[in-house]
Amino acid sequence: MNQLIEVINHQRHDWLNHIQVLFGYLKLQKYDLCEEYIYRVIKEANRDTLIARLAHPSLVAYLLSFNALHKEVVLDVEIPAPFSLLERPDIGSCILRMVEIYRQHAQMNGEANTLLLTLTYSGDCLHGVADYAGRLDAAGMRQALAAMEQETIELGGRFVMDIHTNEESVMECIIPFIAEVDKS
Repeated sequence: MNQLIEVINHQRHDWLNHIQVLFGYLKLQKYDLCEEYIYRVIKEANRDTLIARLAHPSLVAYLLSFNALHKEVVLDVEIPAPFSLLERPDIGSCILRMVEIYRQHAQMNGEANTLLLTLTYSGDCLHGVADYAGRLDAAGMRQALAAMEQETIELGGRFVMDIHTNEESVMECIIPFIAEVDKS
């Protein structure tokens, strides 16, 4: 319950900040900046809608509440086109673990650590890319990454570790998105 209250307070704070920025632009008669800022807020709201459409309740709740509850990493999620994980909840759980691995091994250093999670559905595969920048316990992650690789393989997918250092890490999971065929 405390986490829910924290998330609601965070969202209320964000919306009040948006209103204050817009109010400032209006008072200064910076209408072009006001319009640009409104489009930015709309883009954020549309991103949240795409996250909600993933239809995997624990993943959706985790992604939408992440920045309110976790200070060690700033998460940005990109979903170029809508898709649902309703038929493949195992993929949703895999994505959740991917983000959690980075959160658990992030190290605070005064500057914000960032994680860009890009989820692209191509019709037959889900491409999940995690692009991390900031301080990271890369050595401590090795076991978690090995487990992530094994899980991806068990789902019939491919795991690619592009870069992995103490300051940057990029991993990609490509998982077939084939629903079980009803054989009755």
